[in-house]
Amino acid sequence: KLAWIANFNKISPEYIIRLCAQEIVLFSTFFTSKMHNGYLRSYLLKIILFAELLIAYQLYLGGPLHIKWETLSPVSFYEVTTVCILIGAIVLTIRTSSRLTAVVATSVVGYAICLIFVFYSAPDLAMTQFTIDTLTVVLFVLVLFKLPSFLNLANRRTIIRDAIVAIVFGILLSMVALRVLHEPTTTNISDFYGDYAYVLAKGKNVVNVILVDFRGFDTMFEIVVLSIAALGVYSLLKLRLKSSDKE
Repeated sequence: KLAWIANFNKISPEYIIRLCAQEIVLFSTFFTSKMHNGYLRSYLLKIILFAELLIAYQLYLGGPLHIKWETLSPVSFYEVTTVCILIGAIVLTIRTSSRLTAVVATSVVGYAICLIFVFYSAPDLAMTQFTIDTLTVVLFVLVLFKLPSFLNLANRRTIIRDAIVAIVFGILLSMVALRVLHEPTTTNISDFYGDYAYVLAKGKNVVNVILVDFRGFDTMFEIVVLSIAALGVYSLLKLRLKSSDKE
């Protein structure tokens, strides 16, 4: 009778709780090993894959994409040249085995984007991109001295996987940009700036008036961010100079 009664232990609350706790531990171990393995490249891959799923789902909900080629502006020689430089810098960043070369090539990508901003009449974005890109390169160069020697940890399969993920992400973002271009827009805001730039701010250059008057606080905080970044770079340079003097 005792053995027969012991069979009911498998449906007892204590046994069920222990079994659930054991399964939770097994799942947590599996989830941690796959999702929190301590590799930054793994985290970035999962974040990008999740973003791709969200973007693809949103594009699917939006229906088919119809591109009106006649509404697109013609491509100039300067734009083609800039894009070629950008692609060349990206290829060099991927193919090089030198960290310093990769940092320099990455900075070329940033400067090419600055030129694109200039071509499309966005001087404020170009200024911010140029400054941040320059400061980032300086920070990267300072960090390079503390890193170990270059190691190639990616095999051919990993490289192909990352390339596919990157290409798909670029295609999805391009599709989003094309869809945004064909969304109906209103000109109320631009008309307001054009009509009242001189009346309210006494300026004939609408872009400058927007930057320093209508969006003055936004520009001010951008300058604050750039100043903080510059102070950080200066502190690192000064700290490195002091350490080299001690040596």
